[in-house]
Amino acid sequence: MNARSTGRVLAILAVLAVGADSGCALRVSSGAGPAPTTTVTLPLEPYFRDLKTVTVSTGIGPLVLLLDTGGGTTLITPRVAIRIGCRPFGRDVGHRMTGEQVEFERCDALDVSVGDWRRRIQPVGVFDVNALLPAELPRLDGVLALDAFLGQVITIDWLSGSVRVHADSEAEPALRGHGVPVRIATGDNGRFCSVFVPVAAARGRLWFLLDSGNIRGTLLARHVVGQNLLEIGPAGEVMLTVGSRPSISMRADAADLVIDGTVGTAWLMLEPVTLDLRAVPARVP
Repeated sequence: MNARSTGRVLAILAVLAVGADSGCALRVSSGAGPAPTTTVTLPLEPYFRDLKTVTVSTGIGPLVLLLDTGGGTTLITPRVAIRIGCRPFGRDVGHRMTGEQVEFERCDALDVSVGDWRRRIQPVGVFDVNALLPAELPRLDGVLALDAFLGQVITIDWLSGSVRVHADSEAEPALRGHGVPVRIATGDNGRFCSVFVPVAAARGRLWFLLDSGNIRGTLLARHVVGQNLLEIGPAGEVMLTVGSRPSISMRADAADLVIDGTVGTAWLMLEPVTLDLRAVPARVP
């Protein structure tokens, strides 16, 4: 795959839901979906470079979805929409982290499961991600975003290739071990779910999108670089302090972003991260 094709992949995997946020939350419980009675592990499979997919069971058979924590909303392709008997409707507008507008339609709901984990994702977006993918990559059935885990506590273990959905009895220990504070962006229409993590800066605090669809590494908005809010070394490295975690040196690049920055798969590979999504208000379909 050439560099141009790789760039096209990166372009479609940016956030689709930058917008209003619901504030900061770590252990506030008032979410949209119940925790499982026992912790359930969703296995992840390699897709391209550090990207990963999850295979979910549905009424029409298994679907292969890209796990994209920065995706904002779970999506299915138009072909899958036809298979589930949905005639897509409406107009949802989101924005990539570059500010570029993205439009898609939606279906009422999609019921998915992985083992004992079962969710009714309501509604689900419809968008042809395959039209933007290089032909040599395997076709996808859609994207699984963090809205699929609303009301739950999850641990993303990118290195081992799993997402653990925690039972109530295991949520607090998981948060103490690997939890980070989060700010939840719900988009202009309030129904999306993108997670931002706090990053210590020279003045104040920055908020970086947690984006498992980003395989470019740590990206800094040009205003962060221009205002010297993070110290960048001669080789392009930056000391990154996320929440209460120890500072770590990571390669960073400046980019034209409408947010402060993003951490991607390189950061996720360092250690598991536990997210409390119970504080996100329930969505009205």
